[in-house]
Amino acid sequence: RLGNAVQAAMKKDTCRYLVVGAGVTGESVVSYLLANDKNIKVMDSRELPPNAKKISDKVGAHNVHYGELNQRWLLDADVIVLSPGVDVHTREIQTAIEHGIEVIGDIELFSRNATKPYFAITGSNGKSTVTTLVTEILNSQGIHAKAGANIGRPALDLIQDDSVEMYVLELSSFQLETCQSIRPEAAVVLNISEDHLDRHATYDEYFNIKMSIYDNAKTRIIPRNTTIKTRHATSFGLDTPPSGHYGIISDNEGEWLAHGQKKLLNTALLRLIGDSGKLNALAALALAEPYIKNWGAALEVLTKFNGLPHRCQLVFEYGNVQWIDDSKGTNIGATVAAIKGLERPIILLLGGLYKGGDLDELVSVVSDKVTAVIVFGKDRDIFNEALSGVVNTSIADSLEDAVLLASRMSQNNDVVLFSPACASFDMFSNYKERGIAFQKLAKKYGASHGG
Repeated sequence: RLGNAVQAAMKKDTCRYLVVGAGVTGESVVSYLLANDKNIKVMDSRELPPNAKKISDKVGAHNVHYGELNQRWLLDADVIVLSPGVDVHTREIQTAIEHGIEVIGDIELFSRNATKPYFAITGSNGKSTVTTLVTEILNSQGIHAKAGANIGRPALDLIQDDSVEMYVLELSSFQLETCQSIRPEAAVVLNISEDHLDRHATYDEYFNIKMSIYDNAKTRIIPRNTTIKTRHATSFGLDTPPSGHYGIISDNEGEWLAHGQKKLLNTALLRLIGDSGKLNALAALALAEPYIKNWGAALEVLTKFNGLPHRCQLVFEYGNVQWIDDSKGTNIGATVAAIKGLERPIILLLGGLYKGGDLDELVSVVSDKVTAVIVFGKDRDIFNEALSGVVNTSIADSLEDAVLLASRMSQNNDVVLFSPACASFDMFSNYKERGIAFQKLAKKYGASHGG
């Protein structure tokens, strides 16, 4: 955890801020600091970062440095505001910390300056869905809420919007590791699986960063029956809930989302897929509960919400074969959750840049529920080696080859699940681009070969 001296520094007109990272977050930090008359410079290790010209125009060419991390500029700063894409463990950043320079992120700036209530949501999987659900539930109650941070607009853009009454923040581990002042109305860690171990030194470090979201939260929401524990928490889970907690109860009318013994919504009315959809709905209700006055309106949100693009999204169905885009499944835990949420026989497409994680967990669920696996991408051999003795496994040279092969394998009542369990950067700019590519290919080949 990092130091805490920036509040006093913000009051000094002479305080020198160095914004490291000239992407979307960096530009929002620049705009916020300029709006508050701060003295700033901007640095990026890339020769031509995404918002280079816009930022240069705002602060002046003499106040930007692109192409490397300039150690002299880092040591001359009073406060370094680090974008989440920049690793705090980078040698130049660590040298600055050792010299007593304050290093924070944009969420720390937000936390110290927000004057309205906000929610904080993190986890290895499901963050975006729950953040969106909470925002829509609050809006259904007549509260003008907006989502931001790791989804939608940067947090510092939201804080400058006077019309917003509440903020709902999706937070990654990269954002939390440079923030210690966060004080949300309610906070949740939805789940924790091995992820981003290409950046965090150990799983324990990753776990502790995620858990820090609870430190100063007024209300704590936790998943039941997991290693996520904290005091005075409301829990949610797929089992029968204790009084005051959220879960599932069953009777002769079916299965219900429930608060204690109170039935809230028949799960057949949910549009979110599988167990992960039920958990996300329960977490959202638990977070928003203190602000829910009209439960009918809140539950109607759950019956209308189809899910987010590229998160277990049904692309189309042809010949009684469903094609599901879960390109947002960039780690083992996400793919395991996607598999568990489906009832039909599964043809699984996975591969890309492996970020680490428990392959044994994947092997176990694949052996139970998957009929065939097609691997592709840079680290396809890792998955082929782990799964080839467990399930029928094929190797594809490209995503197009993988989709074509899946279409030829598919039979009546199958699901073709695109849940790569990997980052996309070996072949695509991001998971969205990858998901769009899958959807186009699925429609191209699924209709001609499927079923």
